[in-house]
Amino acid sequence: MTNNGMILVTGASGFIGGWIAETLCLSQATNVRASIRSWSGAARLARFPIEIVLCDVMDKQSIARAMSGASCVIHFVSGLSETIIQGTGNVLEVAHAQKIGRFVHLSTTEVYGNVHGEIDETFPLKSMGNPYSDAKIEAEKLCWQYYKRGLPVTVIRPSIVYGPFSKVWTVLFAQRFQSKNWGIFQGYGEGICNLVYVADLVSGILLAAYHKRAVGEAFNLVGPELMTWNKYFEKFNAALGLSELRVIAPANARLRASALEPIRSLGKVVLKHYSAPLRKISQGIRQARRLMQYVDKKLKTNPRTFELSLYNREALYLTTKARNMLGYQPNFGVDRGLDLSVQWLRNVGLV
Repeated sequence: MTNNGMILVTGASGFIGGWIAETLCLSQATNVRASIRSWSGAARLARFPIEIVLCDVMDKQSIARAMSGASCVIHFVSGLSETIIQGTGNVLEVAHAQKIGRFVHLSTTEVYGNVHGEIDETFPLKSMGNPYSDAKIEAEKLCWQYYKRGLPVTVIRPSIVYGPFSKVWTVLFAQRFQSKNWGIFQGYGEGICNLVYVADLVSGILLAAYHKRAVGEAFNLVGPELMTWNKYFEKFNAALGLSELRVIAPANARLRASALEPIRSLGKVVLKHYSAPLRKISQGIRQARRLMQYVDKKLKTNPRTFELSLYNREALYLTTKARNMLGYQPNFGVDRGLDLSVQWLRNVGLV
């Protein structure tokens, strides 16, 4: 792909998609078109002179309009399993029909499953029973099917992506540390924390979008620095200027996570069927609103059982292939990445 081609970024209202669209715009090296599902997601992108189009990945006609004239598609979709799988299939079908010159699909290292040891791109994809990672596996399968049919596909598998605009790995964890419910998890937090600052991820994605050798390949993308999850918690908490985290014994961590799971499950059912009346009750009755806020805070600021498993995972995702083939060189160590993340949190009033 040449530098003067137009790039379509799907999922551009999201954390990673927004970063990609903004970076392309600021680089002024190419034209960029950002696709979003609804205009409510345009506020962040509207700060830049970016062409923004509405696009529903479940609607092929909508995709075709958004993709018209593009030479490259950088595709990222999240949400329900159906949206990830069928949506990716739809985008691939349209890209193949329009003879797109490069298709870069954003996957995740979670497609390898609950593995341990050094993991490179030759490792098989394995289900963990997690809807998100399982959907990403199916989406990758579709990518390779279309590659065999002639679409120039590249797959990117990032690890834990943090930085400004990250709702999960930045905003949520800042809330957790401020709540005082979080801590150092004995027996659970000594797994490898494979972090990548979002700017490093974007640089790797763009290398893959332009490099000829990237076609037909998958690449792990991880940051330059590894540490345990507990060490990361300590660093993030310190960057926020908070008092030291307390140590949580393994039995207490397990008990708290297990005790809250039934409440989480019940909450999903209630919200699915009774969200409208609950909103009315919370608006009209102060005590009900306070109770709902208290429960929501407890659920958000305590670990889930699958999280404890993640924090104990001894998996090291290798980036040797990306470094050798693409020249990938991550530059943001954890201290620098956290400093920039906390600056953003303060600027937007979240801490």
